Amino acid sequence: MEDEELIKLALENNEEAKNKIVEKYRYIIDILLKKYRNVARELGIDKHELEQEALYAFSDALHSFKEEKNVKLSTFITVCVDRRIKKVIRKYNGEKAKLLNSFYSLDYDYEEGMTLKDMISDEKTDPLYNLTLQEDYEELINKIEKSLSSSELEIFKLLKNGFDRGTISLITGKNDKQVDNAIQRLKNKIRDIMKD
Repeated sequence: MEDEELIKLALENNEEAKNKIVEKYRYIIDILLKKYRNVARELGIDKHELEQEALYAFSDALHSFKEEKNVKLSTFITVCVDRRIKKVIRKYNGEKAKLLNSFYSLDYDYEEGMTLKDMISDEKTDPLYNLTLQEDYEELINKIEKSLSSSELEIFKLLKNGFDRGTISLITGKNDKQVDNAIQRLKNKIRDIMKD
């Protein structure tokens, strides 16, 4: 079926025609979402919300398309979806800017040569970052330890404390092959946990 026929049927609320048009031109949404992905991530825009807005714009373009304007449907859809995504980005950008401006900047020079970051942290580290990092690390270790058998846990703790394979063999009374197998199982379990 040609686009003209599909459009006429879609405007008459023919669901099959609408689905075919969506199927045919869905790639436009995917391309535009990919184009604005980094900006959306930077502004904290939920990708599903942005996709819903793009689909809404697609539907709106389909309903308001007029053949007599001598524009291709794909071009019209592209313009409509692009405008809608930009509108959402502008909205979030304005909200983020207002939010950021309502807080004290860590890099603003409040005293001569002293930023707020300098005042609240020691010279070498950012305490909030270190605290977050430590909490994430402890949570990961807890998840790992809960997933291990008692013998795997023993080997994991020895590895964590810096013992090499030979020393672990001596301490646990297991041969090198048994220790190597246990370490491989540990690595696989840890990799699975890290993926989650």
